[in-house]
Amino acid sequence: MKKISWILVFMLFSCQYYVTEVKDVSLSGKYVVSKIEITNVDQNQTKDSLYSIGSVYVNKSLPHPFNYIPINRFYIHFDYSTVRLDWLGTQTGQDIWRYGVSPNEIFYKISNTTPFHSGYIQFDYVTIDGRFSRMTFIIEDDGFETLQLKSSGAWFDGKMGQKQMMTLKLTRVGP
Repeated sequence: MKKISWILVFMLFSCQYYVTEVKDVSLSGKYVVSKIEITNVDQNQTKDSLYSIGSVYVNKSLPHPFNYIPINRFYIHFDYSTVRLDWLGTQTGQDIWRYGVSPNEIFYKISNTTPFHSGYIQFDYVTIDGRFSRMTFIIEDDGFETLQLKSSGAWFDGKMGQKQMMTLKLTRVGP
């Protein structure tokens, strides 16, 4: 009997209860692109690039508006389910956006969140020249007033060229 009670005590106290929560991503507000890092991944033929305030990232292989990003003048707005891109200015106290306004909202989807990883954000939209575009980013950091998104990468010179990844460092500037 003593042996059985020790086994029961051992089983009760040796079991651990693990709680796995999903990391809560809180995308909301108006962000400005404050820095862009371009990382060459596969065949590192060229140097990595850093674009900061005063410079412009240009890549004609990307869909509009991501093909031309002036640093500290390119805005993205997230609310709880939609994204707005390409801020055109303010009129009568409201922000005017090229992409994501009613009735053509751009809904984003967040997937693969874990307790240690914020997941991926993906959204689809039609560019100003009528092309369907899908953007997918890894949410690297969802800070209080910052957000860091990394593209999943692309081969701009075909499969034989080098793969490039773009990291957008965003700073929150408004509600």
